[in-house]
Amino acid sequence: MKLNGYRNLAEAAFEFSPRVNLVLGRNGEGKTNFLEALNYFSLGRSHRGSKNDELVGFDADSLHVGLEVEEESGTRLSCEFGLDRAGGRRFRLDGESVRRRADLVGRLATVFFNPDSIQLVRGAPQQRRNFVDQGMSEVDPLYLAALTDYQRALKQKNSLLRDLKTGRLNPGQVREELQAWNRELAAQATVICLGRLEYARQLTPPAGQCHGTLTGDGQNLDFLYRPQLETMQKYMTYETGREEQIPPEKDQLEAEIFDEIDYIVGLEMQRGRPLKGPQLDDFEVSASGLDLRVYGSQGETRTAAISLILARSDVLFARRQVRPVLFFDDIFSELDRERTRRLQEMAARLHQVFIATARRDDVTGWRPAEMKVWQVVSGVLSEET
Repeated sequence: MKLNGYRNLAEAAFEFSPRVNLVLGRNGEGKTNFLEALNYFSLGRSHRGSKNDELVGFDADSLHVGLEVEEESGTRLSCEFGLDRAGGRRFRLDGESVRRRADLVGRLATVFFNPDSIQLVRGAPQQRRNFVDQGMSEVDPLYLAALTDYQRALKQKNSLLRDLKTGRLNPGQVREELQAWNRELAAQATVICLGRLEYARQLTPPAGQCHGTLTGDGQNLDFLYRPQLETMQKYMTYETGREEQIPPEKDQLEAEIFDEIDYIVGLEMQRGRPLKGPQLDDFEVSASGLDLRVYGSQGETRTAAISLILARSDVLFARRQVRPVLFFDDIFSELDRERTRRLQEMAARLHQVFIATARRDDVTGWRPAEMKVWQVVSGVLSEET
């Protein structure tokens, strides 16, 4: 890796361990900035939601980060990105320009955990939708395309309804156009709903296995799709206390979703916003049948979030035979010593992993094979020997 001009990080080049990389440093020294720089290319944006101009160092006009990646097949891939304060953004793969951020999704597979990841269980539905959308987009380009098209169509519909409510348009002008957008939304919503259903079903078994390993108590962990559309809800049945989710035929589902969306268009025109669709979906995370968002302790929800994030890497490997790079930023807080030890063993077994912590006590006595230890002081990263 080579970097220059990224936040407070000093210009440098590094060669990392293919297994475990431990990054030590006090809070505020640059550990999280370093992980952010490594992870940026996989998303085409900051995982922290930072604006691009905020990533450029105070004394720099631009930044550049270059990565050399070895894929599962042994093929080496060159990844580069550059940003400048004026808003310029450049991505390259093996020297070729990548024009759209969507084309980066899945090329460099990573999974990130930080203290905010607990919101995957406890936070707003958008947190869980984003988690599923990112995971499904990594394994299915058609899902990513449908999601992109749906968001574009929803934006157009939102604009029409807003203009209608503010009096810039009258109902006669927009009814036919709204119906056309509803047909487009129904077509893409079909792919999204079925994709989310599929992903939830694929994620639950490995999440349960990870959760059982971390807790050692045999508790089941389920990740259940809770669609907002009644069309999807009616296909959910219950059997022997466990949820069985039965996907309908795609053409039938699309027609039914259109009918449901278009049926309430009059109410949407009155309220000035869309009222139906997968943008309102949610997912339930439960342990032994208890909704952890409601009943889970801080430690239980953190363990569940870690399990789901690790399970996402298992789904990716099952679908694409790719092991993602794991980034753990302050992951051990609020985990007891035994769960910390189990997580360390799980993380080091199959993946390249970067673990950032301010507390050496978190890793006392842990010496996995091929581990490299890095120290960050005032943005300067150096390898401990």
